[in-house]
Order: sequence, then structure tokens, then C-alpha cells
Amino acid sequence: MDSQLVEARALEAEITALRRACVEPPAPGEDTSRVRKSFRETYQADSEGWELSKDLRSHLGHLESEIQFLSTLTGISIRHYSKKTEDLTSTEMTEKSIKKVLQRHRLSGNCHMITFQLEFQLLEIQNEESLSSVITDLSIIMEPTEYSELSEFVSRAEERRDLFMFFRSLHFFVEWCEYRKRTFKRFK
Repeated sequence: MDSQLVEARALEAEITALRRACVEPPAPGEDTSRVRKSFRETYQADSEGWELSKDLRSHLGHLESEIQFLSTLTGISIRHYSKKTEDLTSTEMTEKSIKKVLQRHRLSGNCHMITFQLEFQLLEIQNEESLSSVITDLSIIMEPTEYSELSEFVSRAEERRDLFMFFRSLHFFVEWCEYRKRTFKRFK
């Protein structure tokens, strides 16, 4: 944040100098190279910013295509995601170089025809040697469906606080449900 403030002030000073140079015509014997140099530096700084912006856009496009690929592959699409972070590090932990962070995540989405909403807390403890992450709370909310097996599996995933198991099992459950529907439809 401080670097942005310093950069903003430098740009403001440069704008002021350029305005002054534009308003005050140079004296007949004065060299205009200073103004030209300032203009060139400003233009180069802007074009570097554009390059960074182009890089960010291309990176964002790449990430969006990866998300689309994973969504197509797994059938799981996330519609909404939010995250709140809370620092739990105390002063005595700071002295021991231990950092504790609690992250609260909330996401909603669907896997083909089944919609879900997840809320979970992730506790990260970092010391000098390692970083450990533990899910401390997991709540899965699903719309009522005709499949009673699904609610049992959701309860098991909540008890174990296992997100990987939830997503993997949800994907396979939906896949097998669709397979069963196609099979029964064929016999009708």
C-alpha cells in the first residue's frame, strides 16, 4: 500500500511538472530536452503498465479456461465463492515465529442436477519449518433430492471434515445416477 502511495505522489509531481512545462513556454535559449525526457519516461511507464495489464489479462484468460476445463471434466461448477481471513496470532506466538490464520470459506455451486452450498473453516498454523492446514468446521447444505443415500454420504463427509471426499463422491454419485437413468430408460 505504501509503495502505491509513493508511486501516486511521484506521478502527481510529474503531472504538475508537465503542466507547468506546457503552460510556461520555454525561454528562447532554454533546452527543451528536459520536457521531452520527462514525456518519454511517462510514456514508457504507461506502456509498462499496459504490458503488465496484458499479462494479467492473458493469465486470467488462461485460468478461466482451466476452470472451464475442470468444470467440464468433473461436472462441478462453482457459482459463488467468498473468503474471510482472521489472524489469530498472539504476541507470544509472534515471539516464537508462529502464525495462526483462520479462513472462513463459503461457496455454492452444482454438480449436474444437484446444487450444494459449503461453509468451512480452515486453520493454518505456520512456524519456521512448516505450514499445516486443518479444516476445523464443515457444513454442507444440499437441496432435498429423491436420493436418500446422498444425505448419508453428506453426513459422513461433514463428520470427517473431508472436502476431497465430498467432491469426488458427489461427482461419482451423479455420474452413476445418470448412468442408471439411461439404463432404465432403455428398458422402458
